[in-house]
Amino acid sequence: MFGEKILFMVSALIGLGILILIHEFGHFWVARKLKFNVQEFSIGFGPKLLGWQGKDGVAYRLRLFFLFGGFVRIQEIEDDLSQPPESPYARPAREIFRRVAVIAAGPISNLLVAVLLLFVYSLWWAGFRTTTEIAAVSEGSPAEKAGLRPGDRIVGFAYLRSQLPYSPTFNRELRCYIYNHPGQPIRLLVRRDFYEFPVTIVPNRKEGFRIIHTPHPQARGIQRWLQRVFGRLEKEEFGLIGVAFKTEPIPAMPWLERLKEAVPLTWENLVDTWQRVTLPFTQPILLREVSGPIRIVYEVVVHRWLGLMEQIRVFALISFALAFLNLFPFPILDGGRILFLLIEFIGRRRIYNLEVKANYVGLALLLALVLFVTLKDLHFVLMRGQQ
Repeated sequence: MFGEKILFMVSALIGLGILILIHEFGHFWVARKLKFNVQEFSIGFGPKLLGWQGKDGVAYRLRLFFLFGGFVRIQEIEDDLSQPPESPYARPAREIFRRVAVIAAGPISNLLVAVLLLFVYSLWWAGFRTTTEIAAVSEGSPAEKAGLRPGDRIVGFAYLRSQLPYSPTFNRELRCYIYNHPGQPIRLLVRRDFYEFPVTIVPNRKEGFRIIHTPHPQARGIQRWLQRVFGRLEKEEFGLIGVAFKTEPIPAMPWLERLKEAVPLTWENLVDTWQRVTLPFTQPILLREVSGPIRIVYEVVVHRWLGLMEQIRVFALISFALAFLNLFPFPILDGGRILFLLIEFIGRRRIYNLEVKANYVGLALLLALVLFVTLKDLHFVLMRGQQ
Protein backbone atom coordinates (compact mmCIF):
# COMPACT_ATOMS: atom_id res chain seq x y z
CA MET A 1 0.00 0.00 0.00
CA PHE A 2 2.79 2.43 0.93
CA GLY A 3 4.69 1.54 -2.23
CA GLU A 4 1.54 2.18 -4.28
CA LYS A 5 1.16 5.64 -2.73
CA ILE A 6 4.79 6.46 -3.52
CA LEU A 7 4.28 5.30 -7.11
CA PHE A 8 1.22 7.54 -7.58
CA MET A 9 2.98 10.45 -5.89
CA VAL A 10 5.90 10.15 -8.30
CA SER A 11 3.43 9.85 -11.20
CA ALA A 12 1.61 13.01 -10.06
CA LEU A 13 4.91 14.91 -9.79
CA ILE A 14 5.92 13.76 -13.26
CA GLY A 15 2.50 14.75 -14.62
CA LEU A 16 2.74 18.27 -13.17
CA GLY A 17 6.31 18.55 -14.45
CA ILE A 18 5.17 17.58 -17.95
CA LEU A 19 2.42 20.23 -17.94
CA ILE A 20 4.95 22.88 -16.91
CA LEU A 21 7.39 21.59 -19.53
CA ILE A 22 4.71 21.87 -22.24
CA HIS A 23 3.92 25.43 -21.16
CA GLU A 24 7.53 26.54 -21.32
CA PHE A 25 8.16 24.62 -24.53
CA GLY A 26 5.33 26.62 -26.14
CA HIS A 27 7.20 29.85 -25.35
CA PHE A 28 10.50 28.29 -26.46
CA TRP A 29 9.28 26.84 -29.76
CA VAL A 30 7.53 30.01 -30.96
CA ALA A 31 10.49 32.18 -29.87
CA ARG A 32 12.88 30.05 -31.92
CA LYS A 33 10.54 30.11 -34.93
CA LEU A 34 10.32 33.91 -34.76
CA LYS A 35 14.13 34.23 -34.54
CA PHE A 36 14.33 35.49 -30.95
CA ASN A 37 17.58 35.01 -29.04
CA VAL A 38 16.70 32.31 -26.46
CA GLN A 39 19.29 32.15 -23.69
CA GLU A 40 17.83 29.73 -21.11
CA PHE A 41 15.09 27.12 -20.84
CA SER A 42 14.37 26.42 -17.17
CA ILE A 43 11.86 24.21 -15.37
CA GLY A 44 11.39 25.59 -11.85
CA PHE A 45 12.90 28.39 -9.81
CA GLY A 46 15.69 28.65 -7.26
CA PRO A 47 19.03 26.81 -7.16
CA LYS A 48 20.02 24.68 -10.14
CA LEU A 49 19.69 20.89 -9.75
CA LEU A 50 20.64 19.83 -13.27
CA GLY A 51 21.84 21.71 -16.30
CA TRP A 52 23.71 21.57 -19.57
CA GLN A 53 24.58 23.84 -22.48
CA GLY A 54 22.89 22.79 -25.70
CA LYS A 55 24.51 22.90 -29.12
CA ASP A 56 21.92 25.54 -30.05
CA GLY A 57 23.46 27.90 -27.48
CA VAL A 58 20.56 27.55 -25.01
CA ALA A 59 21.23 26.73 -21.34
CA TYR A 60 18.82 24.01 -20.16
CA ARG A 61 18.14 23.93 -16.40
CA LEU A 62 16.10 21.97 -13.86
CA ARG A 63 15.76 23.99 -10.65
CA LEU A 64 14.79 23.15 -7.09
CA PHE A 65 11.19 24.41 -7.06
CA PHE A 66 10.19 22.73 -10.32
CA LEU A 67 6.53 22.33 -9.30
CA PHE A 68 5.96 26.09 -9.07
CA GLY A 69 6.54 26.95 -12.72
CA GLY A 70 9.43 27.73 -15.00
CA PHE A 71 10.69 30.31 -17.46
CA VAL A 72 12.32 30.83 -20.83
CA ARG A 73 14.89 33.62 -20.85
CA ILE A 74 14.62 35.50 -24.15
CA GLN A 75 17.11 38.33 -24.68
CA GLU A 76 14.80 40.73 -26.51
CA ILE A 77 11.87 40.33 -24.09
CA GLU A 78 14.16 40.53 -21.07
CA ASP A 79 15.65 43.78 -22.40
CA ASP A 80 12.14 45.25 -22.60
CA LEU A 81 12.00 45.34 -18.79
CA SER A 82 15.69 45.77 -17.91
CA GLN A 83 16.61 48.67 -20.21
CA PRO A 84 14.68 51.95 -20.59
CA PRO A 85 13.48 52.47 -24.18
CA GLU A 86 15.41 54.84 -26.42
CA SER A 87 12.16 56.35 -27.69
CA PRO A 88 8.91 57.03 -25.83
CA TYR A 89 6.95 56.02 -28.92
CA ALA A 90 5.60 52.54 -29.52
CA ARG A 91 7.58 49.98 -31.44
CA PRO A 92 6.38 48.76 -34.87
CA ALA A 93 3.26 46.63 -34.72
CA ARG A 94 5.21 43.66 -36.07
CA GLU A 95 7.60 43.73 -33.07
CA ILE A 96 4.71 44.04 -30.60
CA PHE A 97 2.79 41.10 -31.99
CA ARG A 98 5.90 38.94 -32.28
CA ARG A 99 6.21 39.33 -28.52
CA VAL A 100 2.50 38.68 -28.00
CA ALA A 101 2.79 35.44 -29.99
CA VAL A 102 5.73 34.22 -27.89
CA ILE A 103 4.08 35.08 -24.56
CA ALA A 104 0.69 33.61 -25.53
CA ALA A 105 2.22 30.38 -26.84
CA GLY A 106 2.69 28.91 -23.35
CA PRO A 107 -0.94 29.15 -22.19
CA ILE A 108 -2.20 28.12 -25.63
CA SER A 109 -0.04 24.97 -25.41
CA ASN A 110 -1.65 24.09 -22.07
CA LEU A 111 -5.10 24.76 -23.53
CA LEU A 112 -4.44 22.42 -26.47
CA VAL A 113 -3.19 19.72 -24.09
CA ALA A 114 -6.33 20.12 -21.96
CA VAL A 115 -8.55 19.69 -25.04
CA LEU A 116 -6.54 16.63 -26.16
CA LEU A 117 -6.77 14.98 -22.71
CA LEU A 118 -10.51 15.68 -22.50
CA PHE A 119 -10.95 14.18 -25.97
CA VAL A 120 -9.12 11.00 -24.87
CA TYR A 121 -11.31 10.87 -21.74
CA SER A 122 -14.48 11.44 -23.78
CA LEU A 123 -13.46 8.88 -26.41
CA TRP A 124 -13.11 6.29 -23.67
CA TRP A 125 -16.44 7.17 -22.02
CA ALA A 126 -18.24 7.20 -25.39
CA GLY A 127 -17.81 3.41 -25.47
CA PHE A 128 -19.70 2.93 -22.20
CA ARG A 129 -23.28 3.32 -21.10
CA THR A 130 -24.93 3.57 -17.68
CA THR A 131 -27.77 1.11 -17.20
CA THR A 132 -30.59 1.05 -14.67
CA GLU A 133 -29.15 -2.06 -13.00
CA ILE A 134 -28.09 -1.36 -9.42
CA ALA A 135 -24.39 -2.00 -8.84
CA ALA A 136 -24.18 -0.91 -5.18
CA VAL A 137 -26.52 0.20 -2.39
CA SER A 138 -25.39 2.58 0.37
CA GLU A 139 -25.81 1.38 3.93
CA GLY A 140 -28.77 3.02 5.65
CA SER A 141 -30.01 4.61 2.43
CA PRO A 142 -33.67 4.79 1.33
CA ALA A 143 -32.93 2.09 -1.26
CA GLU A 144 -31.62 -0.30 1.39
CA LYS A 145 -34.62 0.38 3.65
CA ALA A 146 -36.92 -0.38 0.70
CA GLY A 147 -35.20 -3.73 0.19
CA LEU A 148 -33.31 -2.99 -3.01
CA ARG A 149 -30.02 -4.80 -3.53
CA PRO A 150 -27.23 -5.09 -6.14
CA GLY A 151 -28.41 -6.85 -9.29
CA ASP A 152 -31.92 -5.36 -9.20
CA ARG A 153 -32.92 -3.48 -12.35
CA ILE A 154 -35.35 -0.55 -12.39
CA VAL A 155 -37.62 -1.07 -15.38
CA GLY A 156 -40.26 1.55 -14.63
CA PHE A 157 -41.12 4.59 -12.54
CA ALA A 158 -44.33 6.44 -11.75
CA TYR A 159 -46.56 4.96 -14.47
CA LEU A 160 -43.90 4.76 -17.18
CA ARG A 161 -42.12 1.62 -18.29
CA SER A 162 -39.08 1.02 -20.48
CA GLN A 163 -39.95 -0.91 -23.64
CA LEU A 164 -36.31 -1.52 -24.65
CA PRO A 165 -33.47 -3.43 -22.95
CA TYR A 166 -31.50 -0.17 -22.96
CA SER A 167 -32.97 3.30 -23.46
CA PRO A 168 -30.87 6.45 -22.88
CA THR A 169 -34.05 8.53 -22.69
CA PHE A 170 -35.57 6.27 -20.01
CA ASN A 171 -32.32 6.30 -18.00
CA ARG A 172 -32.15 10.09 -18.12
CA GLU A 173 -35.82 10.51 -17.18
CA LEU A 174 -35.42 8.06 -14.27
CA ARG A 175 -32.57 10.10 -12.80
CA CYS A 176 -34.53 13.32 -13.22
CA TYR A 177 -37.55 11.71 -11.54
CA ILE A 178 -35.49 10.75 -8.47
CA TYR A 179 -33.56 14.04 -8.47
CA ASN A 180 -36.69 16.22 -8.62
CA HIS A 181 -38.59 14.51 -5.75
CA PRO A 182 -36.57 15.14 -2.57
CA GLY A 183 -38.50 14.03 0.52
CA GLN A 184 -41.48 12.87 -1.57
CA PRO A 185 -42.64 9.26 -2.12
CA ILE A 186 -41.78 7.88 -5.56
CA ARG A 187 -42.91 4.63 -7.18
CA LEU A 188 -40.36 2.37 -8.90
CA LEU A 189 -40.93 -0.90 -10.75
CA VAL A 190 -38.07 -3.31 -10.02
CA ARG A 191 -37.09 -6.54 -11.76
CA ARG A 192 -35.26 -9.16 -9.69
CA ASP A 193 -34.34 -12.43 -11.29
CA PHE A 194 -37.51 -13.45 -13.17
CA TYR A 195 -40.21 -11.38 -11.51
CA GLU A 196 -41.14 -7.72 -11.10
CA PHE A 197 -42.53 -5.84 -8.12
CA PRO A 198 -43.33 -2.20 -7.23
CA VAL A 199 -41.37 -0.30 -4.59
CA THR A 200 -42.18 3.02 -2.92
CA ILE A 201 -39.15 5.03 -1.79
CA VAL A 202 -38.76 8.47 -0.24
CA PRO A 203 -35.49 9.99 -1.57
CA ASN A 204 -33.27 11.73 0.95
CA ARG A 205 -33.44 15.51 0.78
CA LYS A 206 -30.02 16.93 -0.09
CA GLU A 207 -28.90 20.54 -0.50
CA GLY A 208 -26.47 21.44 -3.23
CA PHE A 209 -25.65 24.09 -5.79
CA ARG A 210 -26.13 24.49 -9.49
CA ILE A 211 -24.40 26.89 -11.86
CA ILE A 212 -26.61 29.46 -13.60
CA HIS A 213 -25.67 32.38 -15.83
CA THR A 214 -28.48 34.73 -14.78
CA PRO A 215 -27.05 37.61 -12.68
CA HIS A 216 -28.27 37.98 -9.11
CA PRO A 217 -30.90 40.75 -8.77
CA GLN A 218 -28.60 42.62 -6.33
CA ALA A 219 -25.51 42.33 -8.56
CA ARG A 220 -24.31 45.59 -10.08
CA GLY A 221 -21.78 46.71 -12.68
CA ILE A 222 -18.86 44.39 -13.32
CA GLN A 223 -20.32 41.76 -10.99
CA ARG A 224 -23.35 41.33 -13.27
CA TRP A 225 -21.07 40.89 -16.27
CA LEU A 226 -18.88 38.34 -14.44
CA GLN A 227 -21.93 36.33 -13.33
CA ARG A 228 -23.34 36.36 -16.86
CA VAL A 229 -20.05 35.12 -18.36
CA PHE A 230 -18.68 32.83 -15.64
CA GLY A 231 -21.93 31.90 -13.89
CA ARG A 232 -22.83 31.86 -10.21
CA LEU A 233 -23.95 29.27 -7.67
CA GLU A 234 -27.60 28.93 -6.72
CA LYS A 235 -28.84 26.67 -3.93
CA GLU A 236 -31.15 23.83 -4.82
CA GLU A 237 -32.60 20.71 -3.24
CA PHE A 238 -32.42 17.31 -4.88
CA GLY A 239 -33.27 13.73 -4.06
CA LEU A 240 -30.96 10.70 -3.65
CA ILE A 241 -31.95 7.09 -2.97
CA GLY A 242 -28.40 5.83 -2.30
CA VAL A 243 -27.65 3.56 -5.26
CA ALA A 244 -24.92 3.41 -7.89
CA PHE A 245 -25.99 2.24 -11.33
CA LYS A 246 -23.92 -0.22 -13.34
CA THR A 247 -21.76 1.03 -16.20
CA GLU A 248 -21.02 -1.41 -19.01
CA PRO A 249 -19.24 -1.34 -22.40
CA ILE A 250 -21.44 -0.80 -25.44
CA PRO A 251 -21.22 -4.07 -27.41
CA ALA A 252 -19.77 -3.95 -30.95
CA MET A 253 -19.70 -0.14 -31.12
CA PRO A 254 -17.94 0.99 -34.36
CA TRP A 255 -14.99 3.33 -33.86
CA LEU A 256 -16.44 5.91 -36.25
CA GLU A 257 -19.61 6.14 -34.15
CA ARG A 258 -17.48 6.32 -31.01
CA LEU A 259 -15.57 9.27 -32.48
CA LYS A 260 -18.83 11.02 -33.36
CA GLU A 261 -20.07 10.55 -29.78
CA ALA A 262 -16.77 11.76 -28.32
CA VAL A 263 -16.80 15.20 -30.01
CA PRO A 264 -19.91 16.65 -28.26
CA LEU A 265 -18.88 14.89 -25.05
CA THR A 266 -15.50 16.65 -25.25
CA TRP A 267 -17.28 19.98 -25.60
CA GLU A 268 -19.46 19.22 -22.54
CA ASN A 269 -16.37 18.33 -20.50
CA LEU A 270 -14.61 21.47 -21.71
CA VAL A 271 -17.55 23.66 -20.62
CA ASP A 272 -17.60 21.88 -17.25
CA THR A 273 -13.85 22.49 -16.86
CA TRP A 274 -14.29 26.17 -17.76
CA GLN A 275 -16.96 26.53 -15.06
CA ARG A 276 -14.82 24.81 -12.42
CA VAL A 277 -11.86 27.08 -13.12
CA THR A 278 -13.71 30.41 -13.48
CA LEU A 279 -16.41 30.06 -10.82
CA PRO A 280 -14.22 31.46 -7.95
CA PHE A 281 -14.23 34.83 -9.75
CA THR A 282 -17.98 35.21 -9.08
CA GLN A 283 -18.14 33.18 -5.84
CA PRO A 284 -15.31 34.48 -3.60
CA ILE A 285 -16.12 31.83 -0.97
CA LEU A 286 -14.68 29.25 -3.38
CA LEU A 287 -11.28 30.97 -3.26
CA ARG A 288 -10.61 29.08 -0.03
CA GLU A 289 -10.55 25.91 -2.15
CA VAL A 290 -7.75 27.26 -4.39
CA SER A 291 -4.85 24.81 -4.11
CA GLY A 292 -1.22 24.53 -5.06
CA PRO A 293 1.03 21.69 -6.23
CA ILE A 294 1.16 19.98 -2.81
CA ARG A 295 -2.63 19.65 -2.54
CA ILE A 296 -2.87 18.58 -6.18
CA VAL A 297 -0.37 15.75 -5.66
CA TYR A 298 -2.19 14.73 -2.47
CA GLU A 299 -5.58 14.58 -4.19
CA VAL A 300 -4.18 12.55 -7.08
CA VAL A 301 -2.76 9.99 -4.63
CA VAL A 302 -5.92 9.85 -2.46
CA HIS A 303 -8.23 9.40 -5.46
CA ARG A 304 -6.04 6.88 -7.28
CA TRP A 305 -8.86 4.32 -6.93
CA LEU A 306 -10.90 6.24 -9.51
CA GLY A 307 -8.71 4.84 -12.27
CA LEU A 308 -6.51 6.10 -15.08
CA MET A 309 -9.18 7.93 -17.07
CA GLU A 310 -10.33 10.01 -14.11
CA GLN A 311 -6.69 10.93 -13.48
CA ILE A 312 -6.45 12.04 -17.11
CA ARG A 313 -9.48 14.25 -16.54
CA VAL A 314 -7.84 15.75 -13.43
CA PHE A 315 -4.69 16.63 -15.37
CA ALA A 316 -6.84 18.12 -18.15
CA LEU A 317 -8.42 20.37 -15.50
CA ILE A 318 -4.96 21.34 -14.18
CA SER A 319 -3.69 22.10 -17.70
CA PHE A 320 -6.76 24.25 -18.44
CA ALA A 321 -6.30 26.08 -15.14
CA LEU A 322 -2.65 26.79 -15.99
CA ALA A 323 -3.71 28.25 -19.33
CA PHE A 324 -6.49 30.38 -17.87
CA LEU A 325 -4.53 31.70 -14.89
CA ASN A 326 -1.48 32.54 -16.99
CA LEU A 327 -3.66 34.51 -19.41
CA PHE A 328 -5.23 36.45 -16.54
CA PRO A 329 -4.21 40.12 -16.95
CA PHE A 330 -2.13 40.29 -13.77
CA PRO A 331 1.38 41.82 -13.73
CA ILE A 332 4.25 39.29 -14.00
CA LEU A 333 1.95 36.67 -15.56
CA ASP A 334 1.73 36.09 -19.31
CA GLY A 335 -1.65 37.84 -19.46
CA GLY A 336 -0.21 40.94 -17.76
CA ARG A 337 2.66 41.12 -20.27
CA ILE A 338 0.21 40.80 -23.17
CA LEU A 339 -2.00 43.53 -21.66
CA PHE A 340 0.88 46.01 -21.52
CA LEU A 341 1.88 45.18 -25.11
CA LEU A 342 -1.69 45.79 -26.30
CA ILE A 343 -1.81 49.09 -24.39
CA GLU A 344 1.40 50.09 -26.16
CA PHE A 345 -0.07 49.13 -29.53
CA ILE A 346 -3.33 51.04 -28.96
CA GLY A 347 -1.84 54.10 -27.23
CA ARG A 348 1.26 54.22 -29.49
CA ARG A 349 3.39 54.98 -26.42
CA ARG A 350 5.82 52.93 -24.33
CA ILE A 351 4.79 52.60 -20.67
CA TYR A 352 8.08 51.23 -19.40
CA ASN A 353 8.05 52.78 -15.90
CA LEU A 354 4.48 51.70 -15.17
CA GLU A 355 5.12 48.15 -16.36
CA VAL A 356 8.30 47.78 -14.29
CA LYS A 357 6.60 49.02 -11.12
CA ALA A 358 3.54 46.85 -11.77
CA ASN A 359 5.76 43.79 -12.21
CA TYR A 360 7.52 44.42 -8.90
CA VAL A 361 4.16 44.68 -7.13
CA GLY A 362 2.82 41.66 -9.02
CA LEU A 363 5.87 39.58 -8.12
CA ALA A 364 5.52 40.44 -4.42
CA LEU A 365 1.82 39.55 -4.43
CA LEU A 366 2.45 36.34 -6.36
CA LEU A 367 5.16 35.20 -3.94
CA ALA A 368 2.86 35.98 -1.00
CA LEU A 369 0.06 33.98 -2.65
CA VAL A 370 2.36 31.01 -3.34
CA LEU A 371 3.54 31.05 0.29
CA PHE A 372 -0.02 31.27 1.61
CA VAL A 373 -1.33 28.47 -0.64
CA THR A 374 1.67 26.24 0.19
CA LEU A 375 1.19 26.67 3.95
CA LYS A 376 -2.56 26.08 3.58
CA ASP A 377 -1.94 22.91 1.56
CA LEU A 378 0.60 21.63 4.10
CA HIS A 379 -1.88 22.26 6.92
CA PHE A 380 -4.62 20.43 5.01
CA VAL A 381 -2.41 17.41 4.22
CA LEU A 382 -1.04 17.14 7.76
CA MET A 383 -4.50 17.42 9.34
CA ARG A 384 -5.90 14.78 6.97
CA GLY A 385 -2.95 12.53 7.74
CA GLN A 386 -3.83 12.56 11.45
CA GLN A 387 -7.43 11.51 10.83
